[in-house]
Amino acid sequence: MLELPGEIGVVFSHLAAVGLASILEDAGAAGVSLSWTRSLDARATVSAATLDWDAAADIVLAHARSHADAGDWTAATVPGAAAGLLSPRIKVPADDDAWGTLAAARRAVIDTQLRAGRWLDLALIGALGEPAHWRFDAQHARRPDEGASRWEMKTRNRGEDFVAHRLRKLAIAVAARNVSAVRDGLSGASVADEHGGNAVDSRTATGLAAPGPVDNALAWCALWGIGAFPVVPLVTRQSRTAGHLSRRRAGGGSREDWFYLPVPSRPIRLSRYRHVAMSGQLATAALAAIDGGTSTLESEAARAWLAARHIDAVVCFPIGVYGSASAPERRALQGTVERMRR
Repeated sequence: MLELPGEIGVVFSHLAAVGLASILEDAGAAGVSLSWTRSLDARATVSAATLDWDAAADIVLAHARSHADAGDWTAATVPGAAAGLLSPRIKVPADDDAWGTLAAARRAVIDTQLRAGRWLDLALIGALGEPAHWRFDAQHARRPDEGASRWEMKTRNRGEDFVAHRLRKLAIAVAARNVSAVRDGLSGASVADEHGGNAVDSRTATGLAAPGPVDNALAWCALWGIGAFPVVPLVTRQSRTAGHLSRRRAGGGSREDWFYLPVPSRPIRLSRYRHVAMSGQLATAALAAIDGGTSTLESEAARAWLAARHIDAVVCFPIGVYGSASAPERRALQGTVERMRR
């Protein structure tokens, strides 16, 4: 059993475990499961048959190096620009022809690079979403960002985007390490934020934790954890993201947003974790928790359903918005744990 550093009240800790488990499973590791320890200082754990930290680090290093390759999809750029081709939030194409060119380029990369069983890559690309060519506001202006995952919180200042300026840069940073350096980062023995320059206000966590240095191997895993939370495109409003809730404040005020995540009390397979994360029961339990633990027949039924699947708690994380209106910085704040059994 591999016990990761971090806290149950920090999104980064959850997604790092989900991402590590996903990378190990995609590499063919047998019996991959994840859970949280039952302690006041709960920690995420990932288990896989016969795997120790060195073996897990070797797999993560190989994964990062494959994506640091110059021919990888993470290196593909928008025609005529430096933006990541498969980023969900980029500069709006100039006209319908440019939209067509963008769509064709995206399809070409997916069809040529990702058809040979690269399921984890496809899961991440699908979960990130895409520029919403189908969305317009009441004034017929395009709303391309409304096709993106709410988990994708890379700030867009200076024209940067998620794939080119965060995911790929992390691949390159982790690929430059050796196995022992990756192992030490994953296990919490050391923290090296090469991408963020180890700055006290590093944004390497990409909204999944408060500003500050995070180990780049853990950050690499955390961003791949987004792949477990797919996006459902919607025609009439912003696409829906698994693990995200949004509603108007009382009295018709501004919107408030949360992420919510399950806490398995015993090891469960990734397939079970994904099923629970996308379930209406988890959303119902999270909403009841946000409302102060309000109990209804529906919420009690949801709690029972989750408890039967070894989900000990749901953690709800309010989302804060900082910076300018033109380049807002969204960040998951400290989470509140709501136990399923009272």
